[in-house]
Amino acid sequence: MRTFQYDNLKQLMMPMETVNLIAKINEYKGKQELYKQQAPKILEALRDVAVIQSTKASNAIEGIVITDSRLKSIMKNDTNLQDRSEGEIAGYRDVLQLIHSSFDAIPLRDSVILQLHKEMYRYIAIEGGTWKNVDNVISETFSDGTKRIRFEPVSAFETPRAMEKVCDELRERMAKQDVEPLILLSVFILDFLSIHPFNDGNGRMARLLTLLLLYQFGFEVGRYISLEKIIEESKEAYYETLRKSSVGWHDGTNNIFPWVNYLLGTFVAAYKDLESRVGVIESQKGGKSQRVHAFIDKKIGYFTKSDIRNACPDVSEATINRVLSELKEQHLIESVGLGRNAKWKKK
Repeated sequence: MRTFQYDNLKQLMMPMETVNLIAKINEYKGKQELYKQQAPKILEALRDVAVIQSTKASNAIEGIVITDSRLKSIMKNDTNLQDRSEGEIAGYRDVLQLIHSSFDAIPLRDSVILQLHKEMYRYIAIEGGTWKNVDNVISETFSDGTKRIRFEPVSAFETPRAMEKVCDELRERMAKQDVEPLILLSVFILDFLSIHPFNDGNGRMARLLTLLLLYQFGFEVGRYISLEKIIEESKEAYYETLRKSSVGWHDGTNNIFPWVNYLLGTFVAAYKDLESRVGVIESQKGGKSQRVHAFIDKKIGYFTKSDIRNACPDVSEATINRVLSELKEQHLIESVGLGRNAKWKKK
């Protein structure tokens, strides 16, 4: 069975790209408290949007899709669940909210991961909270319909021991604080996905554990910007870098850096998004309508009212509609399409 020796990460030689990404993330991390002081109401609004986007995107990556109206009802917990997809979304919602509220009271143990998985499946008939009982493979399907096995994870028999060992290694390094946290996090998630410990739900659990570890290491960007949405929008790179970094994984000869750099790049993208939104807020002291103007002014290509709402979550629908109407009357923008499918573009 693959051995996990995270103490080796202390001597890891990192390429310059990785060093620069880590430095940038830590630079952004230093601004978190400033954001909280300057724009607490904005961060609260961003947090509400991010929870919905994260739940939607992480499930969409796995092909679980529902309408926005049903999603909002499920997120508010004010509707009866109608099918398995809605049950899976509700379970993800619960675990995500648990991590948001109690991350510092959730130790990364194999038993705890089982509990989180069980919680994620509490609303559907599938039994969560147990390791896989059959060997599984990670395959990919090509455009012509043919499939090939991309990776063979740890066997079902070896999985309990592998998960115990990898969690022990993680906690030891976290306690000793002798490995760069962002490297430790990235390698742990790579190993989790390579073990593939569950019959179902491995990808979603990996994304939840990523968020949990980020919080425990003091990186709070995932609270305000949906990391899952960024991953969904770059899922081809997600799968490709995972594939590259899994080659030779069983004998420990794999190159971790395609995956590490992808994941760190996701964090940088999220922090940039957060800074741009808070930055617009702080630089536009003239009011909410000016922030809508600023968003449209910087936007390249088509945009929708939903894009504006996500960028300015505390701005009312009436204000957004008023700004759009004013710009349209001034012949600065024009609409394409009608109703919910309407898009806008600058002239």
